[in-house]
Amino acid sequence: MTVRPTMEQFEGSGRFYPSFEELDQRYHLKMRAFVRLVMPPIFIALEKRFALAQMRRRGIVPIMFDLIFENSDVPLILNRPARVDHQVRLRRSLTPQPEGAPLERLLMEMNAQIFGPRGAGDPAALGGDDEGGPEVQVGRLFGYQVFTRPVAPPGERQVTGTPEELAELKVHPFDAPFPAPEHLAQIPPGFSPAPPGPFPHLDTVWGLPNTDVNQHVNVQEYVFGMENHFARRLHGAGLPQARHRIARTELLFRKPFFAGELVRIQGPLLVNGARTLLIGGFHRLDAKGVPEARPSAAVRMEGVLDGPGA
Repeated sequence: MTVRPTMEQFEGSGRFYPSFEELDQRYHLKMRAFVRLVMPPIFIALEKRFALAQMRRRGIVPIMFDLIFENSDVPLILNRPARVDHQVRLRRSLTPQPEGAPLERLLMEMNAQIFGPRGAGDPAALGGDDEGGPEVQVGRLFGYQVFTRPVAPPGERQVTGTPEELAELKVHPFDAPFPAPEHLAQIPPGFSPAPPGPFPHLDTVWGLPNTDVNQHVNVQEYVFGMENHFARRLHGAGLPQARHRIARTELLFRKPFFAGELVRIQGPLLVNGARTLLIGGFHRLDAKGVPEARPSAAVRMEGVLDGPGA
């Protein structure tokens, strides 16, 4: 029996408990915390409502494609529950091709707002007792995942029809230009390049611990890698690490990396007063150590010097 789509979007709410790994020394939510903390409440709600595990058994999965994380200067409280309100939509993208029919993609759009009680942010408390203030919004996650069959033969991986598990959700058109690395490389007026310092890039290799069950390098590795690259570039520019907060991150994935592949993590740092901008990329290396010109994963991180003395 055919199910008629009746839901404009799926809405829900969940909770998480920020731990030592998710809060920095100023009690701010780290960029590397967003996937680990915000995604599970969304997928738990989706699984409960739509039984997505059945879709996985048939070889269809949503893969992270474009992600935006935004935090604030609001200190959170260690192990005190925070709330995630989320909205999920399906969208269909049609990208014109030089020859033939447009390239069709089915996307899952996720929008999440993060709320938590304002903490004191007292470094001397070491995460101890904190009564906390009123609940405020402390961050946001927005992103797209593309449905695919990652272990199907080439030519059979594209998913265009709505999986039966999600048939109740309406499919909305994707009207914006399809995201590309060049979109993340735009430089606003007033920014100028910072000195490269001793660590302009890092060449390394992906291992099995960097991968996940989707059979390629996990999304978190790109967040870790670029957060660390930001620190290297701040060091090269002579800027204080302890006063610097990464306030916004956008990640765009073109081609997945796999265990055993060589990669170069690079990207310039630009500054404008107390504002910082890192336009980074993960570039494949060939056997001679030459990086591909276009990144396989592009990252844009925006920061601010807002700590004591800023």
